[in-house]
Amino acid sequence: MAHGRLWPAHPKPLQGELLSSWIVRVAQANGIKLQTLSWILFGNALSPWNRDIDRSAPKWLLKAMSEHTGVNYWDAYHTTLTTYRTILYPNRRCSGQLRWILPVRTYAMNRKGYGQQFCPLCLAEDLIPYFRKTWRVALFTFCPKHQIILHDACPFCGVPVVFHRSDFGVEQGNTRPIFKCYACGFDFRAATTKRPVFPSDEIRELFGEMLALLEMPVGQATPFNLGFFAVLHRFCCIMGSRQNDNRLRNFITNRLQIELTEIELGRTCIEHRRVAERYDLILCALWLLASPTERIREVWEARAVRYNLMLKGINESPQWFWQLAERCSDWRQGYRAR
Repeated sequence: MAHGRLWPAHPKPLQGELLSSWIVRVAQANGIKLQTLSWILFGNALSPWNRDIDRSAPKWLLKAMSEHTGVNYWDAYHTTLTTYRTILYPNRRCSGQLRWILPVRTYAMNRKGYGQQFCPLCLAEDLIPYFRKTWRVALFTFCPKHQIILHDACPFCGVPVVFHRSDFGVEQGNTRPIFKCYACGFDFRAATTKRPVFPSDEIRELFGEMLALLEMPVGQATPFNLGFFAVLHRFCCIMGSRQNDNRLRNFITNRLQIELTEIELGRTCIEHRRVAERYDLILCALWLLASPTERIREVWEARAVRYNLMLKGINESPQWFWQLAERCSDWRQGYRAR
């Protein structure tokens, strides 16, 4: 590491920090605008902000940040969403939807999607406010620490959270801090809070354990693996599809005696849904997977879901799920015990 190339201020990534959040903090710590920092590093030809750099960070970007901050390259790499590969999704892709990763829908230097979430209490408690990687994961609909629903837009003006635009079009001294809306200046730390409502202790514990384990360092042993998340994703897709026509979701809500948010049925994947819809869909899917042998049988016998929908487009499902689904392959024979 050529320490002579270190910037005057070179803050390190904070615990679980997102790459874009770290870069914004580095620019602000050095008293320069973010776009100026990009020009110094990469010139006009390689602006990193016309892409989702948290999902598809190029090596040249990570190497430059590593060189000028004194951070190990792999520590810089672990600020990206690529670290969820083989946990939430099987392979890295430069385009298209990644399973469980919220899209920000890059449009030039702006963002049109509601893929950046935040917890107002986390930002309020931080000595140095920053944005977490987990806030870009669709499974994180509430904060496990503070037990409040996350926000996926500015609570005041409703625009997506785009914190890297905080110094666009203003003088350096007027740059808004990372915890304020770039459009209206609302302080995210002052956002109202709402506690999640769980239909049972079983689901509350399973949901919380799942999120807690996703916050642990990569490589730690966990029962929530690629196969589990593939099955969970499939059931969320089924409940949001026109093919199922709300049969599965209605069955589960009646079974749990709860009322959930109305959702628009269609091809919209769960990653493109707003936080309230995602929360409800994941609750229902977790009820199924808390006791899959009995409950998959129960919903199938009630004709709330068809066999072909359960296995559609799911290549990483574990053997136990294939075995359960195979028992549902013939309506005439009923559920075959094995």
